[in-house]
Amino acid sequence: MHRILVIAVLVILSASNLHAADLKVGHFDLQRLISQSDAGKEAREKYMSRVKAYQDELNRRSEKLKRIKEEIESEAKKLKENEKPSAQLIEKDKEYSALFRDFQRLQGGDQDELKVYDAELTRKVLEELSPVLSEYATSNKYDYLYKLNETFAYAIEKRDVTDELVKIFNKAHHR
Repeated sequence: MHRILVIAVLVILSASNLHAADLKVGHFDLQRLISQSDAGKEAREKYMSRVKAYQDELNRRSEKLKRIKEEIESEAKKLKENEKPSAQLIEKDKEYSALFRDFQRLQGGDQDELKVYDAELTRKVLEELSPVLSEYATSNKYDYLYKLNETFAYAIEKRDVTDELVKIFNKAHHR
């Protein structure tokens, strides 16, 4: 059975080699295409703007936590050795603990939300890119266009059409 399978594969490969000269195959680097295209750059700017807003909020909350902690430590230093902390100091400590938990939740939630936002921005760029890829392949008579690094172990540089696609995608993006 194994021999028959090997023979069948060899027959198919030899038959396909007869038509290989007729095939036009190219590849592109999707990451480079996204990062160098205007649509990708705009998406990156939106993402970085959101990151900055989150970071600014985290910084603001961090400063507030720092200020409250310093107040607590300052009041705690004023206590005599066996003196109980005042109700105000206890309340301030509870406030600090609650704000710290909120800060940690916000920090974790921001990371999750940023991942979702990044995926959404990338999806929009890919949706816009899809018809450009189809038009490019059709008009340049490509039989196959592959994403580099997703299906190839090796690809010759002269078959890389990424730079051409960036130019065409930029034109399509600005229409």
